[in-house]
Amino acid sequence: MAKALLFDIGDVVMKSNWDMLDLLERATGRRISGRGPVDPTGDPDWLAYLDGDLSWDDYWERKAASGGYGGRYELWRDMCVQLGDDQFDRDALALIDEARAAGVPVGLLSNDLVAIGGAEWVLSRPEFAGFDAFVDATVLGVRKPDAAPYLAAIEQFGLAPEDIVFLDDTVTCIEGARAVGMIGLHVDPTDHAAAFRRARQLVGLADPPPAQALVDAAQAAYEAVDLDAAMALFHPGAVVYWNGERVAEGHDEIRSFHREKLGFDRPPRVDYRLRKTLRAVDGDTVVVEWVSTYRRDDGTEARRFGGEFWTVRFGRLIEWRAYS
Repeated sequence: MAKALLFDIGDVVMKSNWDMLDLLERATGRRISGRGPVDPTGDPDWLAYLDGDLSWDDYWERKAASGGYGGRYELWRDMCVQLGDDQFDRDALALIDEARAAGVPVGLLSNDLVAIGGAEWVLSRPEFAGFDAFVDATVLGVRKPDAAPYLAAIEQFGLAPEDIVFLDDTVTCIEGARAVGMIGLHVDPTDHAAAFRRARQLVGLADPPPAQALVDAAQAAYEAVDLDAAMALFHPGAVVYWNGERVAEGHDEIRSFHREKLGFDRPPRVDYRLRKTLRAVDGDTVVVEWVSTYRRDDGTEARRFGGEFWTVRFGRLIEWRAYS
């Protein structure tokens, strides 16, 4: 169970930038072209971004220019000034309030909050008050996904990184959080609900999906290198694929595979640690990410990682596809 929530601000605590463009047009009378993923065919700049012909920053420079702004920061600053309460995602604020009421520490980690809105505006907004951790990477002089902003938030929380769930709309920033040991949750800017629901589950504000119990059992069995416990996860007719190759079918072959390939008959590695993280569930399909560490003979730490796709029948794995 995680212990804290850490939020990016733009497109997470705040509404989608594309939704805010509609609000900004109504507030200012300016016309700003294109709505990105909301209407991709009506936004050639968005299609150019998806094709790799425009960077993210260049995309927003074009949006700003279409509305007569001097640049993307000027556009975003006008959103801050003009939109007031309307710029915040009410569901995000509700999650923050719910976490605080339950005693779950909550923090904010942004790359550009002060640079965009200005220190006076940040201090004027009650939505930015009362957090257990508050890091603006602008002040540090480095940006996510550099490790320093995440480490600053970890220090302010006073928690282990694996106890902190970080929510961000940018994949590289999520990877930066995972690189320092946090649990990273990607937030779809056009649909925050799924990430907020998962965040609630991870910190105990909502019941976890049934698949979580299976993931927890797998983590315990494989970290303990307990072959009997590992085999109890598999349906008698299970099939195992390893890096795309079919390697075992049925309990006898799967048991042999664990001994010969996964080293269940070898002495355990020194300081071996394993974390399996539930990434997604769709019907009977479960997606799991794993990271393992152990101490080499020379004292250095080795780190391995990979992913798994499970098909579940009667609460057990009927198909296991692992990639390392």
